[in-house]
Amino acid sequence: MAQRFPAIVEEKLDWYVYALIDPRDGRLFYIGKGKGSRVFAHAADAIEGDSETKKLDLIRDVIKSGAKVETLILRHAISSEKNAYLVESVLIDFCAMLVARNIDLRTGLANIVAGHNSEVFGVMSTDDVIALHNGQIAPKIKEKAILFRIPRLWTPAMPEAELFEATHGWWVLGKRRAEAKYGFAVSKGVIRGVYRINSWRERTEGDREYKKGEKKRWGFEGEPAPEMERYMNTSVAHLFKKGNASP
Repeated sequence: MAQRFPAIVEEKLDWYVYALIDPRDGRLFYIGKGKGSRVFAHAADAIEGDSETKKLDLIRDVIKSGAKVETLILRHAISSEKNAYLVESVLIDFCAMLVARNIDLRTGLANIVAGHNSEVFGVMSTDDVIALHNGQIAPKIKEKAILFRIPRLWTPAMPEAELFEATHGWWVLGKRRAEAKYGFAVSKGVIRGVYRINSWRERTEGDREYKKGEKKRWGFEGEPAPEMERYMNTSVAHLFKKGNASP
């Protein structure tokens, strides 16, 4: 399975520019731009595909040696694909210039101050990026609640009404649903919304995706629960059994 960033890290990265390095000699051999877990896609392409390119063949050689391609994020939180293209092209041209002129940077630059915001958005390994941005494990949930793994994946641009619609129904649930005081909207293992459950009702004709004769499904009426803010954007992935999509 291809390596991926945790969902909340992908969100924080936004557009980014990355580099691939051969760990056997420290040589930087590829610069690219992307979003999500794009930085890891090249290794997956090399393993799963049969295309022959200089980049993929080199990655295969690294893997055969028992090593793993080093992945660096050179700059992240770039606001648009256009700006990511610009940063990528500057870095590619700069590296090409260093090679063409045989310029030696081993003694470092004379700049006193590091690049703007480099301590947060500058060069770091993908492991460091995960450590910086990964959502913390959710505090122990002591309240009576149901975690709903919503079918519509959350994005930062998702309106609150759309998130609630994806969360409040419709679910196959037993009688114990009546005990729950809160409903959590979970997308890719991360809590994106918390609602106070006021009442329950069975899905009927006219409701979203209703099918006559189907198994009973339930939805709740409720409202946002600001008192549960401490759980927002924390991970509950560890609470779900692999392959189980039920609440």
